[in-house]
Amino acid sequence: MPDHLPGCSCCGAPLNGVDLDIRSALPDAMLTLTPEQRESAWGNSDFQRLAGIGGFLRCLMPVRLAGGGSVTYSVWLKLDDDQLRHAHTVWTKPEYVDLSLRGELANAIKPWPDLLGEPARAEVRDARSLPYLVAEEDTLLSRLLTEEWDRDDVLSRIWHPLPLAVRQQVTADWSIERTAGLQPRRAEDIMVFAGPGRTVHIEAFNLPTTTTADEAITEMSQDLPTRCDGTLTEQNGPLTQRAFWLTTTTNGSPQHELYGYAAAPERILAITCMYDDPTDLPWAQNVWRSAQLNPS
Repeated sequence: MPDHLPGCSCCGAPLNGVDLDIRSALPDAMLTLTPEQRESAWGNSDFQRLAGIGGFLRCLMPVRLAGGGSVTYSVWLKLDDDQLRHAHTVWTKPEYVDLSLRGELANAIKPWPDLLGEPARAEVRDARSLPYLVAEEDTLLSRLLTEEWDRDDVLSRIWHPLPLAVRQQVTADWSIERTAGLQPRRAEDIMVFAGPGRTVHIEAFNLPTTTTADEAITEMSQDLPTRCDGTLTEQNGPLTQRAFWLTTTTNGSPQHELYGYAAAPERILAITCMYDDPTDLPWAQNVWRSAQLNPS
């Protein structure tokens, strides 16, 4: 989860230069075990060892993002027992600053799943911090640690609430902005972003070649109440976009809803924003407007 949470605007405008810390809870080899099996492991938040699985030490893997900012992942390095024992012995002693280790990466981190099992070293750069990973030559890790990476491609793979907006891929055709503080998940064919007081549902559909964008939007919105609080129609390049917003009552409390559509030949994206605070209408409109059809 992110440790540094800077402020963000209600419209979800991107905030560059933000540094995030993301923690991998366990080595991948332990994630498939039962809770009872994991509880039998020796260790703590920095060390883990389980018979038949191996021993692991948490290390830092900083990744620079294009346009500014970074993500520092804390991942697990698999070590032999002698190295793990030595690291544990010097962990809180002055000798810690001279710690040097060699092992292999124990986590597959998106969008770099091939990191799992790569050889790596670790060294201490700061007596107050975990060891940092050092790459072997001509490995994916060496590229990861030295190059800049696409901001949205990296951050959209982190399925936790983030303190900034990112562009989230919905399908191979569609992407949309996931605003700050919302956690993504999939429910069958629907992508959901959810957070305190705000929820977004996004669903993509294919259209017959004979159906125009206007016809598709009219058909999909025909079950909405005849009287809405407001409507907007906009043309965004090849996209015809239309939004309707209204207030309903759910469990005796008012709920504000925006139903938005983005349509192009043969494709349409339906975006539903639900929000508790009526002043969040600009936020909902921003989400609807952010829908993009990826180049073919």
